[in-house]
Amino acid sequence: MREEKFWQEGMDGKRFALCLFKKAWIILAAALTGAAAAVGIYLFAALALGGKPEYQVFSQYRIYFDKEKYGEIEDYYNAYTWGEIMKTDQVVDFVMEALPEGISKAQVKASVSVGQMNDVKIMPLYITTQDAGLSQEIAEAYVYGLDRFAKSIEGLSGMQCWTVEPAVQVPRATKTVNAIIFGGILGAVLSFLVLIFFYILDDSIYLEEDFAKRFPIPVLGLLTRGKDADYLEELKGNVAFLLNGSKRICLVDGGCLKQTGRIEKSGQTEKTGQTEITGQMEKTGRETGPGADSRASAVLPSCREAGELLSAAAGENVEILVTAWPFGEKEVRMLHSADSVVLAVPCGFGNGRALFHLEAQLEKLGITAAGAVLTDADDKFLRAYYGKQKRKASGKRK
Repeated sequence: MREEKFWQEGMDGKRFALCLFKKAWIILAAALTGAAAAVGIYLFAALALGGKPEYQVFSQYRIYFDKEKYGEIEDYYNAYTWGEIMKTDQVVDFVMEALPEGISKAQVKASVSVGQMNDVKIMPLYITTQDAGLSQEIAEAYVYGLDRFAKSIEGLSGMQCWTVEPAVQVPRATKTVNAIIFGGILGAVLSFLVLIFFYILDDSIYLEEDFAKRFPIPVLGLLTRGKDADYLEELKGNVAFLLNGSKRICLVDGGCLKQTGRIEKSGQTEKTGQTEITGQMEKTGRETGPGADSRASAVLPSCREAGELLSAAAGENVEILVTAWPFGEKEVRMLHSADSVVLAVPCGFGNGRALFHLEAQLEKLGITAAGAVLTDADDKFLRAYYGKQKRKASGKRK
């Protein structure tokens, strides 16, 4: 058995893409789950934990600078500086003169903010509180306060209020779409990374090349689910050449480690033991080998099909035996009595580890497999990977 380094084999981009395509629904499901989770968390934080609703008043001021006396003084002002100035005592003291008792300086300073200024002479002012009436009162007070402030400070000749809009409720959860997009992308990326991780650790057999990388056993051919005629022809040719001279061939079910305890029917007899002889198959019509009646195994249907093909390709005088793990005393004698031992390996996820164990058992018995037949291969996967066209029943290509 070769040293296990399947995670160091490198990544076959086309094989990965085809395997990933079958699991694309996982990425989609993860994206939808991530989007739902993100928007749920965001809405809970914005609505349930956001506290009471807020009300905002928008007002706009025209600032007049004293250029004749101070020159281009407006160059020293921007949205940030005006935002800080609006919270200073120099401004708030004038604002407090226009407010009724009960409203504190702290409330006024916490409520005021200056929006983005595209022109240093036009200042958008926002008053935000949890009470619509309070917001309106503070906004009206700033009209009086800023007029007094502009006349009291050097560099300004006046501040004129152009508009004071009615208080409106501040919209909440305004970035729901952003939360959905972020959650969806995060879920898709995380699921993609998880799929890559499992792909790297996946020792499953999907292609002939996968088997050849891990086991020093020649692949006789592929038996596809759709009984592809080209692969059947290839399998028969390889069997006739590589197993030439073998009079007794033992076929070992490579899917047995995942199918322990399964009961299959062969012909008219239900088998529950450990060894099934091809004599019970419909095409051979005869029973051979020891223990056929007392220890018949529930091998996979694909293994029985492989046995039938081996029987047809190897010749009429060749005896085909079929067995499965675990190997009892009779199975061991059967394996040693055979001229050639062939593995029937079902393609698909999760079969690699079982094959390492099966080959190790054969090595302990001093048996070297002469070849392997890959069964249950996916026709669409093979056509997509190799670029092979589907052949019609007549043998002509599309």
